[in-house]
Amino acid sequence: MRKILALVVIALAALAVAASGVSASSSSIVIPFEKHAVGPGHYVGTAGDGGTIEMQVYDSRFTGGDPETSDHWIQHFKASLQLTVGGQSLTAALDGQFNFTTRQTVLNGVVVDGWLSGAQIHEEGKVTSFSPLTFVGTVMVMRGSAN
Repeated sequence: MRKILALVVIALAALAVAASGVSASSSSIVIPFEKHAVGPGHYVGTAGDGGTIEMQVYDSRFTGGDPETSDHWIQHFKASLQLTVGGQSLTAALDGQFNFTTRQTVLNGVVVDGWLSGAQIHEEGKVTSFSPLTFVGTVMVMRGSAN
C-alpha cells in the first residue's frame, strides 16, 4: 500500500512539474497601472514597479445612451499604448470602450513593436478621479501569443 501511495505521489509531483513548466513559459504578465489625462485623449502614468505607461486615444465614437440624462453611453475608440517596465518596452494597438455608467474601460489588441511583439494584450481600468481624469487598472500581456 505504501509503494502504491509513493508511486501516486511521485506521478502527481511529475505532473505538477510538467504543468508548471508549460504555464511558466506561456503565462500572462499582469502589470498594474495608474494613468491620468494630460490633454484630450492623452494619458500618462506609472506602470508596475517604476515603469511608465502612455496612451493616445483616437477614432472615438459614442453609442447608446439617453440624450436627456446622459446615461448608458458607451465610447468606442482606438488607442496606441506605450509601456515600459523592468527595462522592457512595447507599443500596442488597441480597440477599446469606456462605459459611462460603470466608469470602466476594456481594451484588447496586439503588441506591434518591441518586447513580446505579436503578443495579445488586454487592459481593464476604472475611473478613480475626475480632477484630473485618472484610471487605475491592469494591463495583461499574453506571453504565449507572441511571435
